[in-house]
Amino acid sequence: MSTYKITVRGIVQGVGFRPFIYNLAMAGGLTGSVTNTGDGVVIHINTEDIDGFMADIRRLAPPLSVITSIVHEQTDDTVFSGFTIDHTINSGGLSFVPPDTAVCPACAAEILDPANRRYRYPFTNCTDCGPRYSIIRDMPYDRDKTVMDVFKMCPSCQAEYENPSDRRFHAQPNACPVCGPDVSMDGLTGYAAIERAAGLIDSGGIIAVKGLGGYHLICDAGNDEAVLRLREIKNRPDKPLAVMCLPETINRLNISDDEKHLILSAEAPIVICDCPDADVSEHISPMSSSIGFMTAYTPLHILLIGACRTDFIVATSGNLKDEPIAKDAESAEMTLSVFTDHFLHHNREIHNRCDDSVAAVVGGFPYILRRARGLAPFPVTLPVSSGACVMGAGAHLKNTIALAKDGYSFVSQYIGDLDHPDTCLFYEETAEKMKRLYGMEPETIIHDAHPNYHSTLYAKDSGIKAVPLQHHAAHMFACMAENGLTDNCLGVIMDGTGLAPDRSIWGGEFLLLKNGNMTREAHLPTVAQPGMDSAAKHPARMLISYLFQFGLLEDSMDIVTSRLSISDKDIAMIMSMIEKNINCIQTSSCGRFFESVGALVTGVGTNLFEAHSAMKLEGTCSGSGRDYGSIPPCELLSRVIRDIRTGIPKEETAEAFHNSFAIWMFDRAQKICAEHGITDVVLSGGVFQNLKLVRKLNYISHMSIISLHFHKKLSSNDSCISLGQTFFGNFPHKVNFLF
Repeated sequence: MSTYKITVRGIVQGVGFRPFIYNLAMAGGLTGSVTNTGDGVVIHINTEDIDGFMADIRRLAPPLSVITSIVHEQTDDTVFSGFTIDHTINSGGLSFVPPDTAVCPACAAEILDPANRRYRYPFTNCTDCGPRYSIIRDMPYDRDKTVMDVFKMCPSCQAEYENPSDRRFHAQPNACPVCGPDVSMDGLTGYAAIERAAGLIDSGGIIAVKGLGGYHLICDAGNDEAVLRLREIKNRPDKPLAVMCLPETINRLNISDDEKHLILSAEAPIVICDCPDADVSEHISPMSSSIGFMTAYTPLHILLIGACRTDFIVATSGNLKDEPIAKDAESAEMTLSVFTDHFLHHNREIHNRCDDSVAAVVGGFPYILRRARGLAPFPVTLPVSSGACVMGAGAHLKNTIALAKDGYSFVSQYIGDLDHPDTCLFYEETAEKMKRLYGMEPETIIHDAHPNYHSTLYAKDSGIKAVPLQHHAAHMFACMAENGLTDNCLGVIMDGTGLAPDRSIWGGEFLLLKNGNMTREAHLPTVAQPGMDSAAKHPARMLISYLFQFGLLEDSMDIVTSRLSISDKDIAMIMSMIEKNINCIQTSSCGRFFESVGALVTGVGTNLFEAHSAMKLEGTCSGSGRDYGSIPPCELLSRVIRDIRTGIPKEETAEAFHNSFAIWMFDRAQKICAEHGITDVVLSGGVFQNLKLVRKLNYISHMSIISLHFHKKLSSNDSCISLGQTFFGNFPHKVNFLF
């Protein structure tokens, strides 16, 4: 009998892989052993059909596992007397940390079964579901390296944990009401605390609930008064609120099967769906008919909603503006007491805080808008690798951190905007935890070219080689990495801001990478950005700049002053700033252009949150398919003004603007590709969070020979920057930046 050593790498720890191998071997009458190591799962096996055994591993692997590689070698013959599951070997190597996953149907059924010992137990899990990344302190993934090490399993749980035939075999968070964590509220514990929380929700209250990766603020999504009060307290009059409900409610919604499948997946993101007839308050999503739905992805949430009279609850991130999500009782009661006096706590520590992921369905496939719980920190496979360990420090807004080695880039959960000291501390905490978790010490750190970003300062203070990379080039490299491209492609990068080599602000770029040379082939019109960075909060100010510099202001003064309540004096002041170049910077930003048109069409002259007016413009679209044809931005703005003057409904104007901009952008890309003999186009930048634009581009691309490549695993906004930085640090050839 021949003996082989098989090494399986990927998400193969904490997902029931060893008992799977044990049962597979036992079913085939094979002998050997299986163990976890720092480099993956290692199997020793006696077999004469190694190819068949490895094929079965790939075909039958546990549902939460992801095999990135499986290799074998023949070893000296060893005759095993049976098949054993050996203790973990801490051998170093590259570990893959499993993401948190939604409760599986079997566990969900147990907590609703009065005859089951886990009836109404909010921390029920097994090898097919439950907390992973949020509780892991170190790898390899064993209970003593998680926050569950403080809970000693009772005999019943220990028996499950040690039984290879049980679905809780080596389920590291395994627990029950006798030995595991518990919930508490207002002096109550267990299900009584959950009932107390549900009663507060039913009476119109707002509560804070500690979940899987942090706290949620929760209220009845059908109660207008409660939703409006939450909006008022959070100073969030327009920004959409996420809605959570039970799986059976999701299945009743008037949304597509693809959207239902994504909501109910193991990753369980918030999914943006067009669902105007949902039985929720009209104040959930004031700017459009789209609503972000998520399933009750933990047993605690299932029990909480089940105890409520409502089918829908608001579940929005428990944090103050620009701060990270609260993760423990002390920080929650300190920061969230402005929203509520009622806290449903639990005593399972959150080691790695993780917000909810957000996605949509585009062309039948998931399109990621925020990558966090359920998705992070699963790696992105790089098309090439230099073998070096590289860190991507990320951007200033929508920050993530990435570590890359051996052909994989491990991108952190969403961290946020590095404007607040607590978020900066979260950034540094995440960087250190990731280095320790993956056992990586970067040799190089790639950072944004902006000298004053916190991420840049962190990189320069790191003590290792720090290399700057222009912001939009990093966007391009990120989308290239996800789509397996290394050269000869066009990057259409549309966002709000990024420092250019000439110290201006870019944001509407057509970047060509051909034979190792990167050039700026085209861009949106460059205009003055009055007030510098503050223009992002004042789209009316940017609108005046566009109109003035496009020669449209004089003929549209009456429209501007009536729609935006901006005085002639203010307009004169803005024009003077532009003419005298006082407190101005030049920009080609697509984000500023969309916000300016949004201000004109919707009347939102001040952004209360990032891209407020642009989001409201997107939500205003009629869906009729109307367009003006392929016309450049200057003429496009002129046509918008003409629509307003002639009384065209704003819904039709918003529709035509989006469709026409997409057509113009695609035509411009096609022309550049034809000139240079290339066919691959990557799209990145925060503007591609606009689903109306993305869906239109996806539709028209099917009629062309060029291939549009969207992000597949990460968001198009600045959270992908760290990936692009690590890919650049592993690039197979020198890139000459000719701009």
